[in-house]
Amino acid sequence: MKLSAEKLIGIKAQHDTAELTEHRIDDILFNMYDHRLCYFTFSVENNSYQHEEMPADQHMETVVAATSGIGTQNTPLTGSAYPETNQNYKKETYYIPWHRVKEFNEDRLLFAGNEQQRDEPIECYSFQAIKDLPVIDQDGEKIGKINDLIVDTDRQQVIGFSLSEGFWKSLFGHSDKFMPVSGNLDWKNQEWKIERTSDLLLKDSSDEL
Repeated sequence: MKLSAEKLIGIKAQHDTAELTEHRIDDILFNMYDHRLCYFTFSVENNSYQHEEMPADQHMETVVAATSGIGTQNTPLTGSAYPETNQNYKKETYYIPWHRVKEFNEDRLLFAGNEQQRDEPIECYSFQAIKDLPVIDQDGEKIGKINDLIVDTDRQQVIGFSLSEGFWKSLFGHSDKFMPVSGNLDWKNQEWKIERTSDLLLKDSSDEL
C-alpha cells in the first residue's frame, strides 16, 4: 500500500494497551541511505510551575519609601518580598521505533512502545525537515520542490517524491508530479540533490512509481 507522508501527519497515535493518552503524529523519520522507515514522533507539552523570588531592587525600595512614607502601614513591598510564580512550558518529543508499530493507516497508528530522546536519531532525516526543499539535478537545475513523500508500507520505505513548482508547470498544467526517490540531502545548501538519469522521469501519479 502507498501512503502520503503528509496525510500521516496528525493521525492518532494510540498505545496498544489503550491506557495512555491519545497523541497525534507530528513527524516521520527515514534512514538517510536506504529511505526506510525509522521512527514516528509525537510531542507532549508539559506545564510546570516554579516559585522564584525576584531579586531585591534597592533603588526601587528607595523610591517607594520616599513616595509612600517610611514606616507606614501602606508602604508597598518590593524585591524579594513578592515571590513570583512562573509557568514554564517544556515540549518533549517521543520516538516510536518502526519495529514497535503494530499497524497504521491514514486514520490511526497503533504502537507497542516508544522512546524519549533529547535529539533526533543520527543517520535519519525527517519529513518536516525536507518538506518544501528544492530538488536540484547535477546541472544545478531545479526539478521541483518536495511537497510530499510517498511511502510504500510493504517495502517500509519512501519510494518517491511528490514535486510542485517544477518546470513542467508552464508545459503540462498545474498538477504535482511524482519522481522515484534518489540522490541525497544537502543540509548545508538546504536542497535535495539528484543525478538525472533515464529512470528519473517525472510521473503523473504515485501509482507509476
